[in-house]
Amino acid sequence: MGFTTIPPVGKFRAAILSSLITEVRVVPATKSADQTIISNSTLQNDTELAVAVAASTNYDFKLVLLYNSGVTPDLKFGWTYPASTTMRYSMQGYTGGVVQSFRIIETDVVALDGNASSLSCVCEGTVFVGATAGTLQLQWAQNTLTASNSSVLLGSSLRLWKVA
Repeated sequence: MGFTTIPPVGKFRAAILSSLITEVRVVPATKSADQTIISNSTLQNDTELAVAVAASTNYDFKLVLLYNSGVTPDLKFGWTYPASTTMRYSMQGYTGGVVQSFRIIETDVVALDGNASSLSCVCEGTVFVGATAGTLQLQWAQNTLTASNSSVLLGSSLRLWKVA
């Protein structure tokens, strides 16, 4: 999917202006409330961190994941996405007892340390959507099944910008 071509001469038409605005608009998703799980180590869809993606389109993205989990359960996350989608991104988060950076692909499930206080993880990269449109959605769970709370917190956000 290419960007809208601007006519060389003449006035902008409403349809062209609308297409241009749509192409540069940020596609946002933001948590409006904490989401908490107990005793669940199976990845589940986040209730709000999901965005529609167009077929044959590339997006830059940023995920700011605010979370709280105990030392034992920790937290893990991954993605669900349309067929033929690939992702390449870097993550900076609390793991191994320190803040570290990693390079990640769409199939990776990332484990983050918990310490019973609020922590954050930031991911930035590119989503390459193939021939199938659909939804890019964050999934998460406890890394170790434990009867204690693990939460993704209010204010966590996922943002996409169309780049091609």
